[in-house]
Amino acid sequence: MTARRERILYALQQIYALLGAPLAWIVQICVCEALAAQACYPAQDPLVHPDLHALGAYIGAVSLVCLAVALGGLTAAWRGWRTLRQGSGTNPDRRAGRFLFRVAILSSPMFVLGLLVTAMAALIVSPCKPW
Repeated sequence: MTARRERILYALQQIYALLGAPLAWIVQICVCEALAAQACYPAQDPLVHPDLHALGAYIGAVSLVCLAVALGGLTAAWRGWRTLRQGSGTNPDRRAGRFLFRVAILSSPMFVLGLLVTAMAALIVSPCKPW
């Protein structure tokens, strides 16, 4: 593998580690809210039951995909940190890399928890009921 390709893959690993979990949570919220809004509020007045019968399944599927992306980001952060800690990384600025991976390791579990809580709330509380 060339040195340039290694640097690009390392940079992509850092980006995924830092942004994978937060972006997955944002996507989950946006997609699930859009699905619920279209299924429950197609016109001016809210419906009693969702217009889309499989709304819970769609919300669950979106949540599972987002959870997989978030856990992948956490895994990328863990592997990157371990690689730099063991000394097999080729990045010249290893200290900054270790710091970025530590930040990702510390922040990703909070977003994974947010994903889980958001999914549970969306599946337990009917989206057509007023808050």
